[in-house]
Amino acid sequence: MNCKLDKLKSLLSEYGQEVEKTKTTVDVTGTSCLDKGTPSSPGVYWIETTMPIEEMRKAISEVLGKERRLRKKPPKGTKLIKQNGTDFYVVYSGTEDDINKRLKQHLFNQGHTDTVKLGCVIDEEPFSQYKWRICFTTIDSYEFRYAVEAWWRLNVGWPAFCLK
Repeated sequence: MNCKLDKLKSLLSEYGQEVEKTKTTVDVTGTSCLDKGTPSSPGVYWIETTMPIEEMRKAISEVLGKERRLRKKPPKGTKLIKQNGTDFYVVYSGTEDDINKRLKQHLFNQGHTDTVKLGCVIDEEPFSQYKWRICFTTIDSYEFRYAVEAWWRLNVGWPAFCLK
């Protein structure tokens, strides 16, 4: 049994590394960028920005009308992703059946108010003062999407806005 588990871990690691190397990156300033650059297909996505995390947390809290929490400690065996100076850093990652629709929920606060989302409106102040981009890879398999998301968070880092 351990031999099969080790083989599976090795294969997931290879696949995760390949996804990390080949994911597509799209600069985003408005919904048209997402419509041109992201599919309405299933996959894994990452949201990156140059906006400082505490400023972002406060701005999101205003948009949502409630306090937006950050993960304080990483899950065991991983680390929280931090911004290095004014560089891009990953603030959120996830998986979804429709990448385009989900990114619009996160970055433009679209969808129902009960939808769990990042809650930015990146084409408005103060978000628009910073750069935004997304990365994604399409993966049809539900199981592989969640496996890649978990692998990435454990091996690359845990975004502070991802509470679970």
